[in-house]
Amino acid sequence: MRKNRQAKRQALEVIRYVESLRDEEGRACIDVMLREDTELYDPLSVGENLDLNGEIYEFIDTQANIVSSHIPLRIRFRGREVSPQEQETIRQIMRRHYTICSYDVVWDMAANLRKMLCFALFGAAVLAIYLSLVFTNHRPLSAEILSIIGSFSLWEAADALLIERPRLRREYANMMQNIHQTVEFAEE
Repeated sequence: MRKNRQAKRQALEVIRYVESLRDEEGRACIDVMLREDTELYDPLSVGENLDLNGEIYEFIDTQANIVSSHIPLRIRFRGREVSPQEQETIRQIMRRHYTICSYDVVWDMAANLRKMLCFALFGAAVLAIYLSLVFTNHRPLSAEILSIIGSFSLWEAADALLIERPRLRREYANMMQNIHQTVEFAEE
């Protein structure tokens, strides 16, 4: 009973925190402080592959993780002055980064679908063979082995559908939230 109250209290704190992030337009605002000593770009990226420092993405993703994917995001870079041209470059880089991440999730979803279908079809076929062996009373040991293989295959298909797929959908929704985020720059 005490743990239940504590869990409710923690959930209410999280809800209050998320509500405190929201602005008058209903967007969740994440402020990113760019100090003078903060390296803005990944030192290994150049030219067309120019990318932001991974710590910036990590910070944004950590902060946005608690925000429902249905709530639009507003990322506000603060601290140092960034020229309008560089601001647009940063917006494009961030959009490209999250678009690439979304492609990765889409590929994972396609692989998940193939896995689910293959295991379901294989499991159904093996169980059909198992049932035919059971009804003809031939080789009971072989029938039991087929039963285990078929059941395992169907279990994996169910796992792909019921556990992996919802996680991938949430991940995709989060990527779409990041792709459509508003990026602003405020000087302080």
